[in-house]
Amino acid sequence: MLNRHFSIYLVAYILPAAVGFFAVTAYTRLLTPAEYGVYVVGISLAGILGAIFFAWIKLSVSRYQAMSAEVDFRGTAMVAFGLTAAVLCATTPLVFLFRSDVSVELLLVSMFVAIMANAVDVGQEFERAKLRPYRFAAISIVRSVSSVGFGLLGIWLGWGGMGLLAAFGLGSLTGIILNLVGDRTRIAPFQRSQFMQLARYGLPLTLAGLSVALYSTCDRLIVAYLLGKDAAGIFGVAADLPRQFMVMIASSVAAATVPLVFRSLSEKNNETTRERLTESLELLLVVVAPVAIWLALAADQVAGTLVGVDFRAGVSALLPTLVLARFFGIANQFYVQISFQLAERPFMLAAQSFLTLVVSVALMFALVAGYGLNGAALATLATEAIGFVVALVLMHRAHPVPFDVNRLAGVAASAAAMAAAILVARSQVNGTGLVALVIVSLAGGFAYAAAAWLLNVANVRTLSLRVLRTFNRKALGV
Repeated sequence: MLNRHFSIYLVAYILPAAVGFFAVTAYTRLLTPAEYGVYVVGISLAGILGAIFFAWIKLSVSRYQAMSAEVDFRGTAMVAFGLTAAVLCATTPLVFLFRSDVSVELLLVSMFVAIMANAVDVGQEFERAKLRPYRFAAISIVRSVSSVGFGLLGIWLGWGGMGLLAAFGLGSLTGIILNLVGDRTRIAPFQRSQFMQLARYGLPLTLAGLSVALYSTCDRLIVAYLLGKDAAGIFGVAADLPRQFMVMIASSVAAATVPLVFRSLSEKNNETTRERLTESLELLLVVVAPVAIWLALAADQVAGTLVGVDFRAGVSALLPTLVLARFFGIANQFYVQISFQLAERPFMLAAQSFLTLVVSVALMFALVAGYGLNGAALATLATEAIGFVVALVLMHRAHPVPFDVNRLAGVAASAAAMAAAILVARSQVNGTGLVALVIVSLAGGFAYAAAAWLLNVANVRTLSLRVLRTFNRKALGV
């Protein structure tokens, strides 16, 4: 079941990632760095609002619905979301009492994006928890394509970064409609006991969600504050490229594995839970490592081909550092932090996230002021590394997760083979155009796939031979 679900979720995240990658390529050619900076600031505000008001619902649903397949939490979650959205609309305008210089249009659009994006995310958590990967994939793909379509329309109409921001909310609204129309099952009514269960677990995680959101956006906001919107636009693109690929793909692993981990935990099957966790880490590294190596070592070719002229030099210089930082962050977020959820220790997650935020703000102000955009990238790397170490320390007091060195060695060897192939290919090609990118990418991809097959990483050789034997039997009519 795990491999089948993983393959579906992989498609569900890879296709939107590819669409998003196309979108970044188009946006950086159609918008100036300053216009893209408006979008970066707005999406950052939406992320903060979503973390403050809605993260507790998503995190609670992802745990308790997965553990209780027979119980329907949807009615309760919908009421909780509606009440929370009302509180958001009532309290957010109070920001004008403290900052009169805030753009009314930007704040309103950010609120719209926060509500729409989190509504579809909560719906997707139910699809994951109920082990319905096909519906999850359909909603994810439609949402992504719609967002890009609306974004290109907004740019064509001359709305710039604000139109791009509104487009993301409209794309999420499309996903919400598909979720509601496509599910014909009866929604259970609101239950106070369920609401209290979600609140007891989820509300303490609001601090963690806020810390994560502030951390993931404060770098861009600090860059915009110290260096201007042009610099924020360049930094935003460089940070978005690893997110579009690495985080999206890592999310596919989590979507397939985490519900099964919670299900085995609810059945008190410690051995199965440990095996699920080991499989999760191996799959996580198998799919993320080659993307990280490709982005870091082929940064010149990636930036020189896929982003606009005004962004290329800055993105190429920042990408290797930000890729390494994102790698630490993925290991932390998508594996180590599962420990806190398994142990129902939300305050540990909150403490680790808050510490990471404090470190990030301190390092960003210190390094950006002294070293500009390079300082911002170094601050991000140092923060992610420190956060990962802190999470490892806290993990031993929660629910220790396994690290099978023998199974991870094959991933490391395959990644080394890919790195060597990319470096050799780079030395033989000239320029940074599409041809150079294709040559470098194919060389690295072939080396990684061959090494992974020979070493049977994640049982890829075993599974491929099994599929081949099945195909041959059917072809021969046996």
